[in-house]
Amino acid sequence: MHFHLPKPLHGWRVFVGEVGIIVAGVLVALAAQQLVEDVHHRSDARDARESIQAELEINMARLASRTAQRQCVEHRLAEIQSLLDRGDAGATVVPPNWIGRPQFWTMQTVRWDAISQAGRAALLPPKDLADYGLMYSIMRNITGVMITEQADWARLRSLEHLHRLTPDMVFELNSTLQDARYLNWRVQVWTTQLKPGETELQLKKVANDLVPSRAACIPMSTPHDQAARESNPVIGEP
Repeated sequence: MHFHLPKPLHGWRVFVGEVGIIVAGVLVALAAQQLVEDVHHRSDARDARESIQAELEINMARLASRTAQRQCVEHRLAEIQSLLDRGDAGATVVPPNWIGRPQFWTMQTVRWDAISQAGRAALLPPKDLADYGLMYSIMRNITGVMITEQADWARLRSLEHLHRLTPDMVFELNSTLQDARYLNWRVQVWTTQLKPGETELQLKKVANDLVPSRAACIPMSTPHDQAARESNPVIGEP
């Protein structure tokens, strides 16, 4: 038994030519689709980068404001230490009118979190992605430290109402003071560690979008109500 393949109506050469045209058309369509996807991915990567950079610039501006208050915070810690030393020696303690506190800023991570969860962060170059991830990790640590720091300063403000310090009070407040001193140092160390990333990623210097409190810079002799108004005229101080 013999089988005969059907012959194309217009011959094999024409048939092969038509198939070739179809294949070429499919390849062109696939190439065009790939080009569109590449353009779309590059656009998404550019938008992701701009959004992340802007968020990091805001955070670095807030840390710059914190650094600008460093001398005030360290001076206030030294004043509190002197007060506790006098109380430990049995001297009469004149309570300060005002203790104040360092400014607290939450480091923003909303844009980074959204971009990462949407998978758009993977479109960035691996080196930049690693640098961004490191900076955000440090900034999360800073937020946690500043939250704890605020609790320390809340306890130190009890000195505004104490006319006599017992040895137990002095011990407890000294422990709190040393913790506050360490946390202030920790914030400065992490801020310094962020500087190379700021340069490497070419972050722009922007102004802090939140007015910093002057609480730690106001003299302890300032009447409390006056100091509260001067330190933060928008929402006041605790």
